[in-house]
Amino acid sequence: MSPRKSLPMHLEYALLGLTRQQPQYGYDLLQNWSATLGLIWNVKPASLYAALNKLEQQGLLTSTQMPGEASPKRKVFTLTPAGEEAFLSWMHTPVASPRAFRQEWFARLYFFPQVPQEIVHALYTAQLAVAEQWLADQKTLDLTDSPFEAQVRAFRRSQIAGILAYLKENQSEFFQGEKNT
Repeated sequence: MSPRKSLPMHLEYALLGLTRQQPQYGYDLLQNWSATLGLIWNVKPASLYAALNKLEQQGLLTSTQMPGEASPKRKVFTLTPAGEEAFLSWMHTPVASPRAFRQEWFARLYFFPQVPQEIVHALYTAQLAVAEQWLADQKTLDLTDSPFEAQVRAFRRSQIAGILAYLKENQSEFFQGEKNT
């Protein structure tokens, strides 16, 4: 087994979303990533190409060799039906932890205009419920007498409260005519 850490799955799902827009060369995917999702996290070319190869091995993408202009053949990556299913499943799944929220939520949010409104609504509603549960869970933790632990817990609660406030304040951006709850 390789000592390398496995790639974050949300990177792979986001690549599925980018190829869902249109078939693309790996280099074009890297450029598109930098211009859009690069606002939330940088991806090294080696990580992106490794993720593309993994997605192809899993049958979520296919590639076709195309002759390059004054260069060797290049691969054009295309989403498969299984890749479409995996992407849409990811778009239905709320972010699992507050720590992952910044990258994973905004990666999903980038694709909101490209999926049916029902998916956006279901995901947003589920994410609100999950974030409320995160906050409730923090409030029920048993604390020791450690001032350090108290500060860490206070910080986590404020982060989660910030996530909840963000979700509630911005809900109307995605649901015309609905009130924030």
